[in-house]
Amino acid sequence: MLNESSALASSIDNLFASLIRLQSDQQAVFLQDDKMNVIGLTRLIKCFTLVICVFATQNLAEGKSEAKKEMMRIGDEIVSPDAGKLFVKAQEYLDGNQLEQAATLLKQFIESYPNSATGHYKLGFVLLQQNKNTDALEQAKRCTELKEKFSNGWALLGEASMNLKLKQQAIDAYHKALAIQSTGENADVIREHLDELTKPASANLNVNDDLKNQEITNQNNAIMKTNRALSLCNQANEFLKQRQFEQGLEKCRSALKITPGSEQVKENVVGYLNNYASDCVKQQNLTQAEALIKEAIDVQSKGGVTAASRRTTLSNYAVLLKFLGRDDEAKAIEEQIKAIK
Repeated sequence: MLNESSALASSIDNLFASLIRLQSDQQAVFLQDDKMNVIGLTRLIKCFTLVICVFATQNLAEGKSEAKKEMMRIGDEIVSPDAGKLFVKAQEYLDGNQLEQAATLLKQFIESYPNSATGHYKLGFVLLQQNKNTDALEQAKRCTELKEKFSNGWALLGEASMNLKLKQQAIDAYHKALAIQSTGENADVIREHLDELTKPASANLNVNDDLKNQEITNQNNAIMKTNRALSLCNQANEFLKQRQFEQGLEKCRSALKITPGSEQVKENVVGYLNNYASDCVKQQNLTQAEALIKEAIDVQSKGGVTAASRRTTLSNYAVLLKFLGRDDEAKAIEEQIKAIK
């Protein structure tokens, strides 16, 4: 595009020079043929104007195209590259359960885009995880004002309201969330909340109700944490397919930090470690392979891993030890395998 613009600029310079020469020779030309001079001058001016218009139009189109390329999409919103990077980094902090850092970046994002429903929802979600229910409620209200047909925004408003004992507000918000999205895991959780909120009140059961509500809140928080951890495991498996093993391993370790007791997460992590170790053996990186298998053994030693997974890990270790000439250690591992029922 730069070469084409230079060529157009050169053409304009040439035309402009021609116009000046024609003007300087105007008196002589008029003496010869007054009519021909007027026609030639008119045509030259028209040509000069046309080239300027083309040049301006192409540069304007190029500017619009470049501006469009520089923008980023967050959900269904278009934001600047800098704001988009802030949002993506905040999501990474959230996935790693680094809630304070996530909240800080999301507040910066909202300063640039105060009318971003996605930004207000995400910040509200983070604040809810921090038990900052009043602040979370404020963000949820702003989110639903900006995007009325956003089910998750109403669900967030409902949960924050429920935690603050704003019963009717929670019920209304949950009903709006279900009216927009009536199926899925979140919808089932919302219905459970509504069942609790709409039970007949009893003065004698206030304490028990509070305990139940707190238990439900804790269960929901646990579910959300597990979902985040499993999402990280899925990302790790995508990295594995692309042979970006270290990036995937980082995701697995972050998942374990979020939900160290989740059996699903442990199974995923142990499987990833075994696959990574297998690739290290193929690459003759036996030291790294042994370190990964030991990490898998440590994870499964804390329970929550199936017998099949434990056997696989120990069998891989026994084979590696034999290859390294450490037969006595391999035999000890094989005895452990026999003891697994």
